[in-house]
Amino acid sequence: MAKGDDNVQRKKNKLTRKKMSRKNDSATVSARIAAIIAAKKRRKSGKRSMCQGMCFSLPTPQDPYNERQGKADITKKKKNNKVKSRDKTIKEAGVEKPIGPSKFLMSNLNEIESSFRKDSTYSEQHDKFLFTSTWGIEFWKCFLSGKDILETSGMSSTVEQIAWIVSTAADAIAKREKDEEKNDEVECNSPFLLYLVPSQSKASQVRSVCKALKGIGIHTVSLHQGASLDHQISGLKSVEPEFIVATPERLLEIVISQGVDISGVSLLVIDELGSLCSSGYLDAVKSIKQAISSKHQSIVFNDSFSSTIIPAIQGLLGRSINKVTASDSVASQGSCIIQTVNVCASEEQKLEKFAELLDSSSSKIIHIVTKEESFRKIRALLKIKGISEVKKSRKPLAHLIDIEQLDTTVMKDFETVLLPDFFPSIEIYTQILTSMARESVHGELQSFITEKDAVSYQAEPLVSLLEDCGQNVPDPWKNLSVAMSD
Repeated sequence: MAKGDDNVQRKKNKLTRKKMSRKNDSATVSARIAAIIAAKKRRKSGKRSMCQGMCFSLPTPQDPYNERQGKADITKKKKNNKVKSRDKTIKEAGVEKPIGPSKFLMSNLNEIESSFRKDSTYSEQHDKFLFTSTWGIEFWKCFLSGKDILETSGMSSTVEQIAWIVSTAADAIAKREKDEEKNDEVECNSPFLLYLVPSQSKASQVRSVCKALKGIGIHTVSLHQGASLDHQISGLKSVEPEFIVATPERLLEIVISQGVDISGVSLLVIDELGSLCSSGYLDAVKSIKQAISSKHQSIVFNDSFSSTIIPAIQGLLGRSINKVTASDSVASQGSCIIQTVNVCASEEQKLEKFAELLDSSSSKIIHIVTKEESFRKIRALLKIKGISEVKKSRKPLAHLIDIEQLDTTVMKDFETVLLPDFFPSIEIYTQILTSMARESVHGELQSFITEKDAVSYQAEPLVSLLEDCGQNVPDPWKNLSVAMSD
């Protein structure tokens, strides 16, 4: 069967990436080291062994009749070879572990930076080099883990972040092609990266970053409203791009028309999720994700701190994720944690609400941070509910923690935290919020307080924190905050 022009071009692109990858391979050595290696190979070529039998040798206690003529013991030699082989394997295994981004990835970043340095606007706004980005290094580490990633800065992706994402994707393509060549696997025809954006202007920004990678055989196609559908479909078939940047509604039209196959996408980026949801594109995004049948990694940029976005994030990302952020704000650190402040009329009602929450909780482990004097009362309630501090049944496991002995450094795995005695200060509450559920989008922080105690509490800092995090503020707290400010 004759090969089309698109397949020929695709092979050329593959060869270009392979050459670039070899050129920037981290295993490349200096001329001096290469000379040492060559000398070692010459020493092992067998010349010395050939002349060894011709040389005069004396009898030894191991060879009293000189039958071996000074030749080394074969058995011992094999044993030593095994040891050397094993040591070499261990050494190679140690070298193969990535201690930093590959040179190929760095060269991709340099290509992008060089293309943008020509733009004076970019030069004025970006004084630092792309490869020095702390966000980029953190993202790269999260990408290697294979888990989904949530960017919690509350903003749209920046040029720096887009550059790191597409450079990492190009590096992953080169590595995958090497593996396919070794294992004689069939090449996938689907694009590697699918980048969903809410608007044409954002699509243009992402594509302008990707253009710099065209020299290594990475082709990018932008799909959005404003261009003919047939024209875009024919363009997809002729180019067969590695990257697609698209608005959800236009991409869904093309997928339904069978203009592109996205079933084998390896990396899905959803930018400005809050904007996509407010524009009514969430269902389209979900449909696109469902059309990807391959095992893939998702990256979500959440540009909204509203608690209404949390269910959408939970539906798009896996149970265990990595969070990365360019901001150190409390709202960013507490992203995707639902905060609920329960104001109760009395101690009895507070205990009833607490008991109801224990019954309705879907968490496997509930961490209860309480005062020492409340331990006996909480333990009695747990016993009545059949909830144990040791895993014995299908009910959730309770973990009681004295607030005086609270260690926030070990709270990253705590998804559900209950505060039946509220908290002595806003500082401790903030520490708990910013330390818990670091690898989950299912965080829940529930606080309980009586109206009597609420009157004497400084409500304004808590109200400000809840509003910054996009959480619901109870009316009693709003009233208290207004009264105190007056």
